[in-house]
Amino acid sequence: MKKVGIREGQRVADIGAGYGYFTVPAAMIVGESGLVYSVEPDWARSERIRTRVTSEGLHNVRVLNTGAEQLSDIPSDAVDLAFSAFTLHHFHDKNAARSEVRRILRAGGVFYVWDRVPGNIIRHGTRPEQLNEFTEGFSSFELLAGGRSVRARFTK
Repeated sequence: MKKVGIREGQRVADIGAGYGYFTVPAAMIVGESGLVYSVEPDWARSERIRTRVTSEGLHNVRVLNTGAEQLSDIPSDAVDLAFSAFTLHHFHDKNAARSEVRRILRAGGVFYVWDRVPGNIIRHGTRPEQLNEFTEGFSSFELLAGGRSVRARFTK
């Protein structure tokens, strides 16, 4: 998580949080002065995140049962860093998701994407060229890695 750029005191959005695998460590890094929005559209997974956050004694996590396309519970310009780990290919409406991510990021905020590249066995994922769909409205785009996974940083 620190490699992604998460630091103490930040406001972070874990978009497509699944079972909270990255939410919990992010909350520990940002500490009590920070906040993590854990965004997960699947109700059962959201409930598992809530249970996990409670059992870890974390009070700096807001679990939102919604998709990347509808982040209305996160104020505009409120997030320092948003990330999507292995979930970008699940976004139903990438244009709406891009608009919402840009809306919630503060000026200079970063959207970090890490996803698998589709192959012969696992056919879903994101190809590096598909990341071009997200560049509109960001001041910079940086492709960080290729191969079996793709990592990229978009700066508002």
